Amino acid sequence: MHSFQKKYIITGAPGTGKTTTINLLKKTMSCMDEVSRKVILEEQKNNRNGMPWGDIKRFSNLVYNATSQELLTSDAIICDRSLLDLEAYLVIENKTIPNYLRNFSYQDTYHKTVFFAPTWFDIYCQDGQRLQEFDYCLKLEKALLKQYKNKGFEVVMLPKVSPLKRSKFILEFI
Repeated sequence: MHSFQKKYIITGAPGTGKTTTINLLKKTMSCMDEVSRKVILEEQKNNRNGMPWGDIKRFSNLVYNATSQELLTSDAIICDRSLLDLEAYLVIENKTIPNYLRNFSYQDTYHKTVFFAPTWFDIYCQDGQRLQEFDYCLKLEKALLKQYKNKGFEVVMLPKVSPLKRSKFILEFI
């Protein structure tokens, strides 16, 4: 098992360039991939409904369990999203936030600084695991910002520039 170190978070609504930026950062540091997409792919492969637009409670449980395990064993410096994102998804669906999220030790797990990729119509595209309409992404963005600020995180907005420039921005900041 690795010694635990706090992770930096890159978050934002779907289709904002988070994963593309993280893939560039992987060339210089260890990064944790987005667990949500892995869960969605597995659910689709097995004809199950644990997705943000389906059974969001199942989705939240699956993502929480997989992320918790990965956080314990990963030496990653940066995470593609965090467990707090689940709270934002649940809030916009008017679902109760489960105790395992409400009581999660966010401040002990993640750095206080969060990098936020804003919604960006020019780069947004749907795919097989990103079915949300752009308007939904705007609602989720507001919920994400509110959740992070309410938990005491300092949100640093990523500029709407190329993934390479974004990755350099993050590396200089860190």
